[in-house]
Amino acid sequence: MKQKIIKYKYIFIALIVLTAIVFAGNKFLNKSTIQTSNISVSEEKVKKGNVKSTVSTSGQVQNANYLPVTTSVSGIVKTVYVKEGDEVKKGDKIMEVTLDSEGEKSKSSAYAAYLKAKNSLDSANNSLYSAQSTLTQKESDLDTIKRTTSYQTREEKLAFDLAQDNYLKAKGDLENQQDSINQLKIALNNTWLDYLVQSPTINAPSDGVVANIIYVEGTQIQNSVSERSIQTVASIKQPGSPIAMLNVSEVDINKIKVGQKVELSLNSIPGELFTGIITGIDKIGSVTSGVSNYPVIIKFDKESDQILPNMGVDAEIVIQEKDNVLYVPTSSIVTNNNKTGVNLIKNGNSEFVTIKTGISDNENTEVVEGLSEGDMVSIPSLPTSGFTDSNSANGNSFGGFTGGGGNFIRLR
Repeated sequence: MKQKIIKYKYIFIALIVLTAIVFAGNKFLNKSTIQTSNISVSEEKVKKGNVKSTVSTSGQVQNANYLPVTTSVSGIVKTVYVKEGDEVKKGDKIMEVTLDSEGEKSKSSAYAAYLKAKNSLDSANNSLYSAQSTLTQKESDLDTIKRTTSYQTREEKLAFDLAQDNYLKAKGDLENQQDSINQLKIALNNTWLDYLVQSPTINAPSDGVVANIIYVEGTQIQNSVSERSIQTVASIKQPGSPIAMLNVSEVDINKIKVGQKVELSLNSIPGELFTGIITGIDKIGSVTSGVSNYPVIIKFDKESDQILPNMGVDAEIVIQEKDNVLYVPTSSIVTNNNKTGVNLIKNGNSEFVTIKTGISDNENTEVVEGLSEGDMVSIPSLPTSGFTDSNSANGNSFGGFTGGGGNFIRLR
């Protein structure tokens, strides 16, 4: 019996000790972060300045105002008349090529096509003269009937209807012939251009500065009659600003408008910031691997010889910009009981105050109401040790720091 009493005594003591441990543990776990953690806090003044809301994107330079100098000949480059940086006028000689047999065949074939198109146009012009003469005659016949016919008899009415039909047909034939001639003129011009690219003399297509000479004397240009391809031998740099195309996601495309400013940087030109403007938006877009993108065309504000086609571009599209407004670091803004605010520092103490915010960038946020210039706000970081205050579970991102209800807590 004595042994049973001793046994129950030990059990009772153990239950008391266990209860004490549980109670102490709960109290310890419910302590606020500020009492059990080392929080690194920095301070920042509320300032006035510029805040920009932007959309970040990227793309490529599409056109840097380089016009290609092309040819379809086959042969060996005999003479290069220009060098990089030379100014040329339209039609100036760029290169001379000694044609091989394939090149001669291509040239002859192109010239034959040109002569055929020319003969077709000459024939159409002759038919036009005939159509004009027919229309003049039919118009005269109709005028005569109008003057001499009283339209009283059936025969007179039939004669008038026939004369009018003949006039209208002649007029239609003339208009069709004129349309045919316009098409033949286009065909003739195309065959002439085709012949020019088969010419051993390669000329500048426009005024400008010579760039990107990729063939030198002795270089072979290969082509064939059956598979003639256009090959670029050089470029002509013309005055004007480069053009870039950026891809904007479906999340941001409705924020983008023609005329918005853009800040651009290129990895190939480190340390230099370019500006531009949106000149076009493709709102049809495309889908790649389930992702929708919408091309946006950007025109640089100034030209640069360093910017070349196909260079990569990083861009910040300015959606909204405000000058001389109050702002705080975005990282200083916290939420307490579903209210947006900051931890305002006064006399070494921190007090949560609600604020009304405006536009924001990645670093700073405009403050519309709640703060004044020169106020000090804290920027808390994550705890380095300890436990999170239970206030955090109630919607306060930094509840341990603010005391959860605007109470003053002295900073260390």
